[in-house]
Amino acid sequence: MFAAIVLLAATSAASAQTVYKCVQNGQTSYSETPCAAGQLQIIEVPPPPPVVDKGAATRQQRVASQLESTRKQREAREDQARARGAQQAEVREKRCAQLRLEQKWAAQDAVGAGDKNRDAAQTKVRRAGEKLAIECLN
Repeated sequence: MFAAIVLLAATSAASAQTVYKCVQNGQTSYSETPCAAGQLQIIEVPPPPPVVDKGAATRQQRVASQLESTRKQREAREDQARARGAQQAEVREKRCAQLRLEQKWAAQDAVGAGDKNRDAAQTKVRRAGEKLAIECLN
């Protein structure tokens, strides 16, 4: 229905593009038909502006708003993921620092251990090093 109205408006606008200006006895008149007598001047009338679909602007604005909302949601999720990653890295670094400290203490204990406890202290140092290597890979 809407397309038919637009088509009808376009065809009627196309046929009304020539206007005749007639001057008779000092009187000026305008007509769609040529003058019978007197001076004749043809005036070309520009075509009317195209019919604007007011709904298109609204639809475009709605789509742009939806795209903006989607972008903001995606950015919020990405920000949350970065924050989680940073927090996990911080927790991991604290854990690795604790394991390095435990290995250092075990090595100090092994140095000061007597003959009787030396094997157990060295085993403790080795295990602390293995635990550090497994969890921290540094």
